[in-house]
Amino acid sequence: MQLTEKETNQLLWNLKIVCRWSLGLVWIWEGLVPKILTPTDLQRQLVERSGMYWPDVDTYLVILGCAMIVAGIIICSGWLERAAVMTASIAMTILVFLVVGNNPDSLKDLHGGIAKDACLYAVAWVVWKVAPIVPRRP
Repeated sequence: MQLTEKETNQLLWNLKIVCRWSLGLVWIWEGLVPKILTPTDLQRQLVERSGMYWPDVDTYLVILGCAMIVAGIIICSGWLERAAVMTASIAMTILVFLVVGNNPDSLKDLHGGIAKDACLYAVAWVVWKVAPIVPRRP
């Protein structure tokens, strides 16, 4: 089946939007649920062990959660599309090293972030590659 140029552009635009929203919604969810609504003792200990918090662990988790929600909204909105997905990818990489460095058992976690982050890198890559080809709705 041969697609017309218009159909191809529509397909690429839809792919970009689905990937962008997938990435953005994960950032919103990860900021809201485990950081603000239901932080666990393990998460608090992880932040405390990192030594990278201010003013205290619980407040820092809320601040981090709010920042992640804002980042997710920016990603979903498409504002500075490529910069947003690049920033998200860099932040994910930093977070992976911080988490694994302070909790090596996270590598064995069945529902761990490593597998999820691999998928997030993939959707970020799709947005990065497709954004200049189909910058706005065809």
